[in-house]
Amino acid sequence: AKSDFVVKGDLTEMLPILTGETLKNPPPTLSKNEILRGAIHIGSFSIPFVCMHLLNHYIVSLIILLTTALYITSEFLRIRGINLPVTSTITWKTARKPELYEIVTAPVLFALGIVLSLILFPTPVNYVPVTILTLGDGFATFFGKTLGRTVLPLNKGKTVEGSAFGFICAFSGALLFINPTKALISSAIGTLVELLPLPINDNLTIPLTTGLALTLIP
Repeated sequence: AKSDFVVKGDLTEMLPILTGETLKNPPPTLSKNEILRGAIHIGSFSIPFVCMHLLNHYIVSLIILLTTALYITSEFLRIRGINLPVTSTITWKTARKPELYEIVTAPVLFALGIVLSLILFPTPVNYVPVTILTLGDGFATFFGKTLGRTVLPLNKGKTVEGSAFGFICAFSGALLFINPTKALISSAIGTLVELLPLPINDNLTIPLTTGLALTLIP
């Protein structure tokens, strides 16, 4: 909240800031790895529909957990110089450069957030946190990087435009599972949690807070 600038990608982006050769609000950009990362994030919106039409949500959760275990194993091998054909390639193409020097935990927390949503909350409420996490958070990043101009005062890493589009996309997706009032409330909560500079990763806070709120709403 007190920072003048926030750098999340390549740390060389700090150099123009330190030398004073940057504008107060530099033009937003979206790198190739962020596009692929966002595509995976948003594409996970398909999970509720898989649960509804193909597999039980417990089976889907088990598949996600097994895939996550494979990913964790792949990461331990990658940082030791052993690259698995598929998983390591995805990590190299999607992770931010500073992340590559350690185990990339964001996909693990993302998968865990989805699994907890599916198994902790009743159907169809359990599909809404997944929707807000995948569509809301995913599109907030995409539009924030491409259209974002107005930096939020409480979190310099977020923009008004990104949060607004994230809210609209989350609300639109939530309408597929719950009534408009609950969709509005849950989307608003998810957007608020996403933009706050909380110490806990939003891949966990977004689905858990929205799912809990929906469970408590009569």
